[in-house]
Amino acid sequence: MVIIFLVGSTVLSLLANGLAARLAGFRKRDIINLAITTNARGGPGIVLASVAFEAGIINSAFYTTLVITAIVTSQIAGSWLRFVLSKGWPLLATKD
Repeated sequence: MVIIFLVGSTVLSLLANGLAARLAGFRKRDIINLAITTNARGGPGIVLASVAFEAGIINSAFYTTLVITAIVTSQIAGSWLRFVLSKGWPLLATKD
């Protein structure tokens, strides 16, 4: 369940955020940077998973899936940003 949810939610998030960035006028690497970083679920994802679990909305297996997804997507975003900065690329292009 973890792999299916992680891959599925990540693909949908990257596509939706990439399309939104494109429609907002961003180009090339900026779209990729925005899509990857907005895919990170982080702390809010863990908090929402905890609230849903405490309320009995989700079971322990799905709670674990949500927490793992939040951690993995945050690590991916951090690694991507470190990679971009190590290459000397700007995180967002400026219009000069």
